[in-house]
Amino acid sequence: MRQFLNELVRYVERMDVQQWVFLLVVVVLLGAFCLRGFGSRSQY
Repeated sequence: MRQFLNELVRYVERMDVQQWVFLLVVVVLLGAFCLRGFGSRSQY
């Protein structure tokens, strides 16, 4: 587990602007999808 975290930290340190923007878009879309209440009848 510790080795995985070290690899993850190294990858994050090497990310460029395009990868950060892509990650931000994915996180925002995933958050909006979850907050929407997939499968619920509520209208947002």
